Amino acid sequence: MLRKLGKNYQVALPKEVVKTLRLQLNDYVDIIIKDNKIIMEPQVVIPREQAYFYTPEWQKEEADAREDIKKGRVTKTKDLKGLLRELDR
Repeated sequence: MLRKLGKNYQVALPKEVVKTLRLQLNDYVDIIIKDNKIIMEPQVVIPREQAYFYTPEWQKEEADAREDIKKGRVTKTKDLKGLLRELDR
């Protein structure tokens, strides 16, 4: 997959690469130089205000919640008063 360095030092990615990696317009890639080679790795950029969701602690709590739901360890209530009554029990 030989490519020519173009204007502004840009390189166009072959369609095969874009399709294989499921890249879309405006996606981000991280560019690393290792052993005199260029490595491009697709990245997902997470807004700072949503980063908490990806912390190990939050992900563990999400997994625990999914397990509780799977095993039926849930309480169904119709309204806030019913929920508060269940929490008080």
